[in-house]
Amino acid sequence: MDMKNYIEKAEKKAGMQIELAKLLNTSSNNIRSIKAGKRGMPVDACIILADYIGEDRLKVIAASNLVTEKDEKKRKILESCFSRAATITAALYLVGVTSIMTPPPANASQAPSSGGTICIMLK
Repeated sequence: MDMKNYIEKAEKKAGMQIELAKLLNTSSNNIRSIKAGKRGMPVDACIILADYIGEDRLKVIAASNLVTEKDEKKRKILESCFSRAATITAALYLVGVTSIMTPPPANASQAPSSGGTICIMLK
């Protein structure tokens, strides 16, 4: 996901761009520049944004840095954050599903012992 999508998701939750700007300790002009792909955000604002919209912090930080990073080697490192986070998310999902779907082991209950005597009543 790119910064524009993260910002739009947060704007929708905040209701107004000015409210989002207040949350991120920035101006509406900066929010518009970030959304337009002209600038990134400071790391602390990325973390606040990620927590606010329920996204992975590393993904938001990487997306923000990709806006301005020109070095291809560094861009590849930042882009790897998305696949690594996706892999971790998928693994956690599978662990969660497996633990929910696996039934607990059956436990046989033992009959209480009465000193080895069996009583049968006949009619």
